[in-house]
Amino acid sequence: MSDALRSRLSALVRDSGRALGRASETVVRVGDAVAESAGEWTTRLGALRDAQRVRESQRRASERALPGEEVAAGVRVVRSVEAARMRDSGGGSVGGASAPMLFAKGIGAEAPPTVTPAVGAFVSPCPVWERDAATGPLLFLDTETTGLSGGTGTLVFMLGLARFRDDGTLEAEQWLLTRPSGEAAMLDAIAATVPRNATLVSFNGKAFDAPLIAARHALHRRRDPFARCGHWDLLAPTRRAFETRWPDCRLQTAERRLLGIERVDDLPGAFAPAAFTTLLRTGDAALMRRVLDHNRQDLYSLAHLLAALERVFAEPGAFDADAASIGRRLVANDRLDDAERALAGAAETQHDARRELARLARRRGRIDEAVELWRPLAVAGCAHAIEALAKIEEHRRRDYAAALAHARQLVALEPAEPRHRQRLARLVIRAGRRDAAC
Repeated sequence: MSDALRSRLSALVRDSGRALGRASETVVRVGDAVAESAGEWTTRLGALRDAQRVRESQRRASERALPGEEVAAGVRVVRSVEAARMRDSGGGSVGGASAPMLFAKGIGAEAPPTVTPAVGAFVSPCPVWERDAATGPLLFLDTETTGLSGGTGTLVFMLGLARFRDDGTLEAEQWLLTRPSGEAAMLDAIAATVPRNATLVSFNGKAFDAPLIAARHALHRRRDPFARCGHWDLLAPTRRAFETRWPDCRLQTAERRLLGIERVDDLPGAFAPAAFTTLLRTGDAALMRRVLDHNRQDLYSLAHLLAALERVFAEPGAFDADAASIGRRLVANDRLDDAERALAGAAETQHDARRELARLARRRGRIDEAVELWRPLAVAGCAHAIEALAKIEEHRRRDYAAALAHARQLVALEPAEPRHRQRLARLVIRAGRRDAAC
């Protein structure tokens, strides 16, 4: 081997040794950095676990501080009893339990008469606005959810049930979910308390509560115990009676205007999702206690509203309710006597009620009575009453001259209505034939 080649090989060996040394130093430095980083992440993870344990401990302490008792992991039930009548002011106790909500009675001198019946005052086997009578105990239902959109993404974290006891008081059970993992256990516990022949009473429950509860049961592959129950939704009769009288037909509006209840320091239902989220994230249960109060007051108000609506449908004029709308509902339910009594009480002050009463009298064959009811309305220019009189004179009494006079009034009132012109042309011919025959 030549000296030049030997020198070149020696140089290459020296250079490779130095490269290996630098690489090993780099590996050592990287290993030290990785070890340092792993230790830092271990420290961070440990801190996070400690913080999580602290939050979990606080949340469990908050759960234990909530009223009621824990019946399963993440499920609590709060029971309370309302006395025979609501108190006139907040504070104090109701039936041995803390008052459900602060409220005041009396809305002002110009408000319509209010109804504050005893909770157990409802004695009818079936409200007049319903078709199906209750076959078992009444079960008042109200829920609080994580949203209003419905579907499987909406959780029912509170389900309130109330029922009458033998002494006439109302017992409420509020099932509270304190963690989502307990939902199946809560559904099972509730199902064990629902009578097979119960009749649900809710406010907008047919459109919202019942479908959402059914979805939660289906999600957990449970049989919905409420599906076999009858259901009376009080929103429908409230709208029937007061949709044209009140700015809205929410439950709290019915409380103020019909029951004389004004809630004080009430947490609006829109804040219920935030209360549940706060409980889960921070363990703060202050808002959840207020949601419990709100839900319990809803249950008690349902019982009072059911009894109050019975009186409204019996005496709509006394409460400035829409008697004509009520009468139409009662007629549709074949409760003709009830409809006639309700309409007669409001016929002097409500023209629509007088018109419906005349229509009912005609349906029941009392033609002369119907004519006497329609005549003042016709004088006042009511086209419906004039048309009804024209029909009676033409088809019942065969008095074509009188029918013709009414037809001319109708054409003058509603000249664009083709049926009035057709009636006028027909009666002109008939009246002319009658005159010719005479």
